[in-house]
Amino acid sequence: MRRLIEKVVKLSSDEAFFRFQNDLARTMYDALGQGYAAGEGEVPLVKRLIESVNDKTHDGIQIHATILHGSRSYVEFNFMDKPVTKELGDMAVISLVTDGPQRLLQKTCIIQNKKDSGPSWGIDLEQLYLLKNFPTFSGNKGIFRGCHDVVFRNSSGCLGAYGLFQTPGEMAVVSAPVVTELLRGRQTLPAAELSVPPQTAGSRWGAPASAFPWWLACGRHPKELFFMFEEMMHMHGFPFWCPDAGNGFLGNVHFSRDLYDFARDWTQASIGETSVTNGQIVNAGVDCFSNILLRRAGFRGLGDLPTGNVFGDMPFEGQLAVMVMHMNVGEKQ
Repeated sequence: MRRLIEKVVKLSSDEAFFRFQNDLARTMYDALGQGYAAGEGEVPLVKRLIESVNDKTHDGIQIHATILHGSRSYVEFNFMDKPVTKELGDMAVISLVTDGPQRLLQKTCIIQNKKDSGPSWGIDLEQLYLLKNFPTFSGNKGIFRGCHDVVFRNSSGCLGAYGLFQTPGEMAVVSAPVVTELLRGRQTLPAAELSVPPQTAGSRWGAPASAFPWWLACGRHPKELFFMFEEMMHMHGFPFWCPDAGNGFLGNVHFSRDLYDFARDWTQASIGETSVTNGQIVNAGVDCFSNILLRRAGFRGLGDLPTGNVFGDMPFEGQLAVMVMHMNVGEKQ
């Protein structure tokens, strides 16, 4: 974990890293702009995004992106008191930090992409309920077909989100809890209302990013933490950990207003639900799902991924775009 903190401190003042983030955003803008100019729908737009970011690298950071082919993944759950079947999502954004093969941090966000229709987006309230609350669900078609009583813990509120495509080639990533607050029971979200709701600002769901990631202390003795941070302060000055709201490393971002925000938040490991910290699995269901996606996408070599399956011996086949930011803090620079 010390190497991770040292890596973050280094990147936070690395102009080449800022340039890498800007280039990543510009590449995505070019891809979406071309797609909008061609009148494409959500699926071709996502494909363009995937192709534009794959294999981008900087100083131990590598972007991997691909599309898993198959049928769309639908799950069954209770919407309040009514059983319904809805799509789980069409894209997964994963952040994986390793020290060599050892996993230090893993975060996953399941995203449903929506293309604007005029100056607004249509939102299915039942799917929104799924992406916000993750009630116990069973597979109907696609990835979780044959699985029953699946439970995903969404402690951060960032496990489910929406990718909102906007004319002429923009994208915002907004967590499902924030979308819920913006909609207030409506089925249409006007672009003019896209913001962090004032009533949630600074709350569990509204804070753009946590000022200090709780999981850094997970599994550590308080005395060990004290000496580690004291050493880091002597090395880098005080305070060495001061992420700005919405732009810090290792945070908990609910609202990426545009592609520049998304590129920064993602490459700074601030998007998604944490499933691994300090080498410990803290969210077994989400971690298993994330690892299955990584293996199926051909990314099993990024770290020591557990081969166990908490969902049982089921075939996991379905269509999903997978975008992975891998940061290896043990790689010699």
